[in-house]
Amino acid sequence: MKIFLIGMMGSGKSSVGEKLSEYIDIPFFDTDNILVDNEGISIKEIFKKKGEKYFRQIESESLKKIRGDGVISCGGGSILAKENRNYFKNKGYTIYLKSSLSTLKKRISNDINKDRPIIDYKNIKKSLKAVYEKRKLLFLESANDTIITDNKSLDDICKTIIKNIKIEKV
Repeated sequence: MKIFLIGMMGSGKSSVGEKLSEYIDIPFFDTDNILVDNEGISIKEIFKKKGEKYFRQIESESLKKIRGDGVISCGGGSILAKENRNYFKNKGYTIYLKSSLSTLKKRISNDINKDRPIIDYKNIKKSLKAVYEKRKLLFLESANDTIITDNKSLDDICKTIIKNIKIEKV
């Protein structure tokens, strides 16, 4: 089974994905890491040198390169492409990790490299809100399940996912 984790940047997709893959003993994939490895430069540099349109194209390609079962942390903007939303629906179980804007702001403010190209770090909350408003319905439409991550441990989130999908913990 493919388990897709979607949500805003900072919602915990990578952290939850790594932990969940350990719990259920299937591989973990992070589409952002896959495309950075393939391109040889950071996401910020891809945006700067090749543009967002190119980034979204390779984001979709990275998603589809994953073979077999796995927990897949999808880039926050992956839901923007209709082909990706259809892929989520047809190829696995999709979980929207939802966090409040204040939680997202707190997590993103701690970014050491400040490398999220669509965020204005001088006004993170306003920037996050604008991105969220564009994506919120797409997250909801794409998801089989929504889990609120505010004030929850990774273990609690993973246990909720396992219970909701009815996966036997290994």
